Amino acid sequence: MAKDISLKQVVTYWPLYLFVLPSALLVATFSYFPAGSALYHSMFRWNGNTINIYIGASNFQKALGEPLYWVATLIITMVMIFQSQRKTRFATGIKILCGLGFPLLNMIVIMRINLLGTLTMGNALLPALIWVGIWLLLAWIIDQDNELRTVFRYTVFLFGFSHIGTSMGLYSNFAWSLSFLLAGFALWMLSSGVRKIHKLDGLRIFQALGGVGVMVWSLALHAGGEVALWSGFSVISVLVVANLVKMLPSIATAVVINRLKSESANYWYRVMFVIPMIIPGIVILLIWKFFFESAGLFNLVLRETGIMHLIYLFDFWTENGVFIATGQAATLSIPAVLELASTAAPSWLGSPDLVLSAFILWGFPWVGVVGVLIYLAGLQSIDQSIYEAADLDGVGAFGKFLNIELPLILTQVRINLVLMIIGTLQMYGMIVILLGDSGGPNGKMMVPGLLMYRSAFVEGYAGYACAIGLVIFFLILVLAEINNRFVRVEK
Repeated sequence: MAKDISLKQVVTYWPLYLFVLPSALLVATFSYFPAGSALYHSMFRWNGNTINIYIGASNFQKALGEPLYWVATLIITMVMIFQSQRKTRFATGIKILCGLGFPLLNMIVIMRINLLGTLTMGNALLPALIWVGIWLLLAWIIDQDNELRTVFRYTVFLFGFSHIGTSMGLYSNFAWSLSFLLAGFALWMLSSGVRKIHKLDGLRIFQALGGVGVMVWSLALHAGGEVALWSGFSVISVLVVANLVKMLPSIATAVVINRLKSESANYWYRVMFVIPMIIPGIVILLIWKFFFESAGLFNLVLRETGIMHLIYLFDFWTENGVFIATGQAATLSIPAVLELASTAAPSWLGSPDLVLSAFILWGFPWVGVVGVLIYLAGLQSIDQSIYEAADLDGVGAFGKFLNIELPLILTQVRINLVLMIIGTLQMYGMIVILLGDSGGPNGKMMVPGLLMYRSAFVEGYAGYACAIGLVIFFLILVLAEINNRFVRVEK
């Protein structure tokens, strides 16, 4: 724990700080000076060398559109985050503003510009059946006394209702806004039905953050910013969600290793997870690039296991046009589709419809080496008496994970979550190696980091690249603050 140091102690022991001075100077030179330089040059038309013309906030206006809307949203969001865990009227009002006001305002704006879409009720049947099935499955798996039961069901409602709405033909942003608005009314207005929920405050904060999310989404679409930047952020949001799911196999693997009764087996499994860290990352990337080629191993596995046939049949029935052209599908029969799938060799990194899926599948089965070791360190610090008490209470293996292991390794989860968010938002090196600086087919993978790199080193707009970097910085700052405040450990 940090200790307060008095001025008298500083004066007495000042020579000790000379040992810290070299490190402080190095950090200031190679970390804070470049950051300050980026902040300064974001106000200039700068090519990184000679051209340096002051243009004010023009770079930010090019990236964001109308900066005033973004500044107002950022201020309200930060106030809501800092006030979220207080019980004052102001804190409640700011959460209601974000949770109910933002989605409602967003829906009104969308209706005024006539972006509702054409409704087709029949398309909602299959998504409705899927999400109702997930709802019932969670109700069956999770005990009624478990506090996470309501959280999971609330999350399923949000994703399910928005998916059903978009399947019916609603504009995606409108469907999500409506979903958060209905959830907000349930949490704030229908209090008599939810007073018994222990996690009510947490759900209200989550719902308020969701309201901020749909507002940011709407500003990205309609505030007049650069389309390539915000389409890149949409790709990043998909990758963040995918990487969040990819954390689960690492947690599960660490739990399995920790539960091994043989100490020697536990040791050798840890050694096996350390060895891959020796392999250079570029080698792994090139292997996966070969893996996703048309004649690569991935297509061979899909054909030999019959998964490719199922993919083609699904594409044929849904008429998505990803693997089978829409015009061609009308002339094919099911046997012809199966015959086509038996020789199919799609280019996963060469198709704009498949390249994002390839990046999501990258690293399968998604057991991260560093992640497993970090989770394992947290699991091994849990006292065995807790497991013994759980055994006496008749708690099963899944119950131990939900009620003991997961809550007690939230510190490690929070660390990995922050590192994952920062790494995903800043990523572009992997894309440059696999697809080049153009972002792949039709610029599908032109993520913000790659756009920043391309603006600075290919197009010569280093000042604009600095502005993009600051936008990424503030987004990471907000997400990191959310993570630090709400992913907490209660031991």
